[in-house]
Amino acid sequence: AFAASLAGLRCIVYVPETQIFDYSQNGKSDNYARSMEGAYQGFFDNNIQADWVHIDDIDERSLLYLPFPVMLTEATANKLRDWVAAGGTLISEGCPAYFGDRGHVGQHQPNYGLDELFGAKESYVEFVPDLLDEERFNFSGTPVWGGIYLQAYEAAGGTAVGWYADGRVAAVDNEFGKGKTRLIGTMAGYGHGLHAPEGSAPFFKDLLAFSGQEQHVISSDPHVKA
Repeated sequence: AFAASLAGLRCIVYVPETQIFDYSQNGKSDNYARSMEGAYQGFFDNNIQADWVHIDDIDERSLLYLPFPVMLTEATANKLRDWVAAGGTLISEGCPAYFGDRGHVGQHQPNYGLDELFGAKESYVEFVPDLLDEERFNFSGTPVWGGIYLQAYEAAGGTAVGWYADGRVAAVDNEFGKGKTRLIGTMAGYGHGLHAPEGSAPFFKDLLAFSGQEQHVISSDPHVKA
């Protein structure tokens, strides 16, 4: 069983500076790799094919998933803003561009005007990866695994759609220009990969509906997740 897709429309974004930053900070890039792999697995476990795309090649895509985006240059942030404004759907994990050019922490979070893009402002943040492997949030009734970092928000033009156990906002949807965004305050790809096979598969399936796309082929076999 499989799901057919329009080639290249659903993509996981590779951002080189994020991977380099993870290596510089931790001496290895495992957090980035596991977040990327877990996101791919989240779609794959729903029989949804997601391709990989370099940040420089996103123009012809319609749905982007941005894993572990803790370090983005201003140029990358602007590229994502323009892409969404032109009609794209962006799903981003937590702390987008927390560290900006030359590794500097932004004074306002999300950084580089991404608070406007996502319709959300940071209210709280934790960088304690060794304590967050069991972190979950509630997304409209669906439990979603996270991990590595945790960022909570105040809706600032967007709509809160997910909450941590303590009531803090964990996810925000927003419309921006001709496009829309979903900001998730932790690393859902990492969380799904860590807790596979069940993990957060329903959450990743919902992302396709959020983008307005349909799964082209599904299986009626009850033993196949589709």
